[in-house]
Amino acid sequence: MAERKRVQYVSPRVAIALAALVTVLVVIADVTTGAYLNFAIFKSVALLTCAVARSRRALWFFCVLLLFTTVGICLYELHEVPQADKSIIVINRLFTAVTLVIVGVMLHLWIGADVKAQESSAELEEQNQELAQREQEIQHQNEELQSQTEELERQSEELRVANEDLAQRERMLETLLELSRSLHVGLSRDEAFNRICETLGQLVAGPSVATAILMKERDGVRVRCHYGFGSAGIKSDLIPHERSFAALVVEQGRTGYLEDLSLRPELQVPQPLVGEAMVSVLATPLIVRRQNIGTVELYARERRHWSDEQIALIESLAAQTSISLENAHLFEEIESNRRRLQTILESIPIGLGIATANLADVRFNAAGAAMIGAPADTNIAEEIRKQKWVLFEDGKPIPTDRYPVVRAVGGEQVYPHEIDVLMPTGKRLTLLSSATPFRDAGGQVVGAVSTFADITQFKMLQRELETRRREAEEANVRKTRFLAAASHDIRTPANAISLLAELLKRTADSPAMAAEIPQLSEELRNSANALVNLVSNILDVTRFDTDKLELHETEFPLAQLLEEECRQVLPLAQAKKLALECRHVPEAVWIRADRIKLGRVVGNLLGNAIKFTDSGGIGVRTRRDDAGKVEISVADTGIGISPENQTRIFDEFWQLSDPARSKGSGLGLSISKRLIEAMGGTIIVQSALGKGSTFTITLPASSVVPHHDGDGKP
Repeated sequence: MAERKRVQYVSPRVAIALAALVTVLVVIADVTTGAYLNFAIFKSVALLTCAVARSRRALWFFCVLLLFTTVGICLYELHEVPQADKSIIVINRLFTAVTLVIVGVMLHLWIGADVKAQESSAELEEQNQELAQREQEIQHQNEELQSQTEELERQSEELRVANEDLAQRERMLETLLELSRSLHVGLSRDEAFNRICETLGQLVAGPSVATAILMKERDGVRVRCHYGFGSAGIKSDLIPHERSFAALVVEQGRTGYLEDLSLRPELQVPQPLVGEAMVSVLATPLIVRRQNIGTVELYARERRHWSDEQIALIESLAAQTSISLENAHLFEEIESNRRRLQTILESIPIGLGIATANLADVRFNAAGAAMIGAPADTNIAEEIRKQKWVLFEDGKPIPTDRYPVVRAVGGEQVYPHEIDVLMPTGKRLTLLSSATPFRDAGGQVVGAVSTFADITQFKMLQRELETRRREAEEANVRKTRFLAAASHDIRTPANAISLLAELLKRTADSPAMAAEIPQLSEELRNSANALVNLVSNILDVTRFDTDKLELHETEFPLAQLLEEECRQVLPLAQAKKLALECRHVPEAVWIRADRIKLGRVVGNLLGNAIKFTDSGGIGVRTRRDDAGKVEISVADTGIGISPENQTRIFDEFWQLSDPARSKGSGLGLSISKRLIEAMGGTIIVQSALGKGSTFTITLPASSVVPHHDGDGKP
């Protein structure tokens, strides 16, 4: 709180100076007037003068000073007055002293009371000033509050108007949002037009308001939808171009309106069939793909000034209609392209897989799903993570993170390469696979597509072709050797025949040589038979290649055939000192087959056995197995055949690499195998080097026929 100031009626210095002057005057007067005259009352004046200064220190200073002067004057007067008056003088001076003390005390108390009164007054004055200041502040605050209240009332009114405007806009936005939701892609154009017309009529509410959408056509402008014209509808839905207000707006390409149609009688707008005519029109162009295709129009039955809000509203609805039409058109194109692409993807024989960027969804088309044995258009991401299908490249397993589609979603371009796929069923496929990432407009990978073609058959065909090529090359080499050998073999009997013919001619001319004619004729016959056999083998190979082999089947006893063949080669075996043993089945087995060709096969096996056996023997055995098949085996103790040659001895023009023994065309075993297979049988070999070979002919059980002798017994 601020320091309080005392009220001073006289300056303290002046009051003290007056008190000092009064004191001096009173003392001088008291001294000069004698003992019987007392100026005590005047001494109180000095104290009163000090009291005027409101100084207690000065008061008591002068009070004490006056007391001392009184005592001093009293002592001085006691020497001057008689003894009888001394008591009166003392009492008088004592009374003066007491009076001074009483007056001092009273003045002291008065000064204190006056100081307190002044302090209280100062406090009251200060409080009054504070109250006045606060009152001014309160008045100022009241004025500010009144101003703020007026401002709040103004803002409240503005907010009320704004809230009403916002509420109206909110209703408008809700209506537009509802319209946007209703204009889904599956909605037809006519349904979309009707909803837009109805929405525009609801937004611009009023019994005299109507809306319509007009589309430009070749012969005029046609009303595609309308709202607010009444239940009877409109008079005409087609307006000629030259008389249509819509055509004018389309031509100008901007919003236009007429407040009063009577000002332009040459222009027409849709009119209700029943009721008041439309007087005012507001129209905005409908733009789809940068082409003005029609208008969105708003009508009123009275002359009207169209506000900026109504113009903005109709332009907004026109833009929304344009977007809806564009979306519908784009949807139709996208749907058409999607169906076309889906048809293509489902019809191509190449597998196609599509995966999302996180590999949470991996699907295959029909061809791809059929290749890997998965359902078409089904998410198989989980099966891939479980490695249901194992992939190999160059014979090594491919880790999951190196699968083509996984590499593609990582942004890598995977070029076509061969991979092997092991199916859960154990089936193995060879695929030509590639993968490509596809990105969004920002370049981020959003998925990948993987293509693969089944080249398993192609690889098998390629391997088979390679095998066939090698076989053809080998066959060509063998054929070359065969042709050389055949040429030599044909030349040898041909030369022998020519020489023997010349000898027969000379023998006929010389009777002395007639005894040699039988031997010469026998040699001539052998040479001719060798030439015929060689030519027969070549012809048989030709018949096999052209599928013109003919079988002449007859029924005959198998034992008789084997005995005949053994008897024919017996001289050759005896010439090499080889044992020849023929063992037959216990019972008589009759065979229905081509006897000549079967005998030829058995004879060829016996001839080869004798040719490649130097010591030991040759055995021919027959037996029937549990299935009824007949087996004919020719075993020898010859040089044997190595395992790698056992798979090739039945090839055409192939011979063992033994110049001393491999004389011939190399067709015997090949022709024998084909003849046996033509009769429904098989021929196999079992051999080991240095231990001999066993050739086994197996005839089917169907070739065995029952046979009865003359008395009807089998």
